[in-house]
Amino acid sequence: MRPALRRFTLAALALAACATGPAPAHARTADAPACARAVAVPGAAHQRHACLPDLTTTALAGTPYTDTADQTGLAARGTRNPSGVPGVQIDGYFPDTSRTNAEHGWHHDAQFVLRLPARWNGGLVVTGAPGNRTQYATDALISDYVLAAGYAYAATDKGNTGPDFYRDGHRPADAVAEWNRRTTQLTRAARTTVHRFYGRPVRRTVMTGISNGGYLTRRQLEHHPELYDGGIDWEGTLWTARGPNLLTPLPTAVAWSTGTATEDDMYGRGSPAAPRSCGRTTAAPTGG
Repeated sequence: MRPALRRFTLAALALAACATGPAPAHARTADAPACARAVAVPGAAHQRHACLPDLTTTALAGTPYTDTADQTGLAARGTRNPSGVPGVQIDGYFPDTSRTNAEHGWHHDAQFVLRLPARWNGGLVVTGAPGNRTQYATDALISDYVLAAGYAYAATDKGNTGPDFYRDGHRPADAVAEWNRRTTQLTRAARTTVHRFYGRPVRRTVMTGISNGGYLTRRQLEHHPELYDGGIDWEGTLWTARGPNLLTPLPTAVAWSTGTATEDDMYGRGSPAAPRSCGRTTAAPTGG
């Protein structure tokens, strides 16, 4: 990992990447170029550029620039988000063969969103979608706050979305492996795009995410330390090639829900069975 990472404590990273207030004035001195200036995202097969008076969900709700339905259940009720962050949003996608993501009517995966605030502090925050959601899932949870603090923001749909995400690829686990490639791809492209847009390189890149985005945070820091100065794994899942992971007890759990496995079987797989009084259910959890 780059030497700068050693100087960060977890508390400092939390303040940097999930700030609840604006960055210090001295860190917010660089104005973005005119909105009319469009920059190409390296490797993108398609992109569109919009100059917006406010990049936060307060203004974007109900517009094509976010998807509030995809954010359901991720933030606590009554959460007050910052607003009033003008800048540029770039929506697009990288070449891909799968079609699970219907945002914008594109029906194309490997979609991303980049947000470039008019007042930039030199930093970039990158995230991957939690669960099997899209690139807009953490707009209210992460994007609003880091934009208000002066960071540029980049998010990926991880290359596949929805309940059939696992069908992407040719072999088991191909879909999950793609999550890692797409996150690396977006980080590299975002760093270059931000450099081109503001006319100077990114000073600090932070990776963060919840659920599967938290998993991606650990994976990126472990395998691509050259790209990041630090990261925050927020309630991340664990995916390993040979287990244990979330799928390890799944066959037994399904069998228990249909009455073909015992509670002892469940405990043997490391998953406590539901109390007898709760009964059995075949409903699958939606997760993050």
